[in-house]
Amino acid sequence: MGASFSAELLKLRKRPAVWILTLIWIALVILLGYVLVYATFATVPEDAAPPGLDSEAFLRILYPDNVLSNVLAGFSSTGGGPIALILGALAMGSEYSWGTFKSLLTQRPGRSTVFLGKVLALCLILVGFVLLAFAAGAAASYVIARLEGVPVRWPSVSETLRAFAVGFLISALWTMLGAFLATLFRGTPLAIGLGMVYALLLEGVAGTILASNEDYDAFRKFLIAENANALINSFESIAPEGFGTPEAIVEPARAVVVLSAYTLVFVGLAVLLLWRRDVT
Repeated sequence: MGASFSAELLKLRKRPAVWILTLIWIALVILLGYVLVYATFATVPEDAAPPGLDSEAFLRILYPDNVLSNVLAGFSSTGGGPIALILGALAMGSEYSWGTFKSLLTQRPGRSTVFLGKVLALCLILVGFVLLAFAAGAAASYVIARLEGVPVRWPSVSETLRAFAVGFLISALWTMLGAFLATLFRGTPLAIGLGMVYALLLEGVAGTILASNEDYDAFRKFLIAENANALINSFESIAPEGFGTPEAIVEPARAVVVLSAYTLVFVGLAVLLLWRRDVT
């Protein structure tokens, strides 16, 4: 296992696509989470603001004391989720397109060992992804606080660690979904395409439509985005009503169980497919 993990980690670190995804992820956190919001509401004169629009309320969500909930809002099915899905699909699907699985599996490690080594390497990469996301958010929020001349107050250490765990769990789920789809379709393009359809349409659009009818609440409780939002909303936020992640109908404890179960199921299915099928 150790040799497989080291080899997979080396491949991921040397792969340009991983670094490109990392830069895209940091750009999304800073641009969508901070720059666009600040550019929109910091330049609105009080006498020109539409009735009911409190620009200061929107600016407060960009300050350091709200950094955890603001950054976590980007770990959704329309933000960091697709980035993590692409990472998992590329890491697994490229082995099929390059034909490296055949050479790799003729060596000593078994199929399950190779795959689990890849999973551990991906998890370590995700640790960096999550750390960079919060670091980028913290830097952006600090700059905005200084520009606005407000006191800099940071969340507690315990809440920061809990937010990191939530971000890692959500990212790991989407990454394992991408790896499973790449194993199922033995390649990258279809896995990414169908994964995006699921993330953006089924989880994003369909989930929003179903939210208008309480009869579908039992179904919504099993959606990835719904459970992710439950964990994100468990952090105190000062966002105005209607801004940020939608209100969740799932308890945080249940959300942890559901998201963990999804992650383990995707890993298990991928291992089963890799073990039983021809890799060519």
